[in-house]
Amino acid sequence: MAVMDPNDSTAWLDHFERNRQHRTEPDWHRPTPFPAPVAARLARSLAHFQLGESGEGATLLADARQVWADDPDYVAALVLFVAEEQEHARLLEQQVVRLGGTLVTTHWTHRWFRRTRRALGVRFEIQTLLVAEIIGTAYYRLLRSTGDAVLRQMCEIMLRDEAPHLRFHADRVVIEQLRWSKLWRALWTVQFRCLLRAAVTAAWIDHRPALRAIGIDRRLFTTEARNEGRSWLLRRAAASPAGRTGRRSSRRLSPRHS
Repeated sequence: MAVMDPNDSTAWLDHFERNRQHRTEPDWHRPTPFPAPVAARLARSLAHFQLGESGEGATLLADARQVWADDPDYVAALVLFVAEEQEHARLLEQQVVRLGGTLVTTHWTHRWFRRTRRALGVRFEIQTLLVAEIIGTAYYRLLRSTGDAVLRQMCEIMLRDEAPHLRFHADRVVIEQLRWSKLWRALWTVQFRCLLRAAVTAAWIDHRPALRAIGIDRRLFTTEARNEGRSWLLRRAAASPAGRTGRRSSRRLSPRHS
């Protein structure tokens, strides 16, 4: 995917519209190599992620239409982002069924995320959705290498979507922080890291039985999630006006461009 101007919501709208086309489907009829007890634990874990992905986003979108009324293309792109998340919920549902599990309709982690992201308005809701995306990216990347071909197919589809999702949210955060001082941006980064750390801990507690059953320990999971969080912060910095100016200056000073 090409690098886009953070202020160009139309480019994001075009991306999400293109991404709806020609999507692949995992081979759901292929059996899992996992023994039944492992498959059951994994199905339960995936069902919790499915619950988180299945929301309609009504509150988020209603608030976004008010806050960003002057950026209708961003709101339209956000609608398609929510639709993409619902497509992930469909894929996860198929995987849960394939593994012999059942869906869940409520869970403490889902309630915690929902209450947290709605507590402080739509901007904070975007941030908590971002944290969930970071953790989900780490989770799917680890599951991709477990030896189940169909699980790998599903994870690859979702990871292809998640990478642009993280850039999409990075661009919005950059736009929101354009007029902030360096101190306020630094304070925001501190609270973001604290929120991510708390969410990673909650995710490990919730998904520990399944992850341990497939050979993933706490250190591996938390390292993967925190590295993904650090990578996102670097992308945010690179997308900022100072970051883009720095890259242009580096190119001018490079011997290749002299």
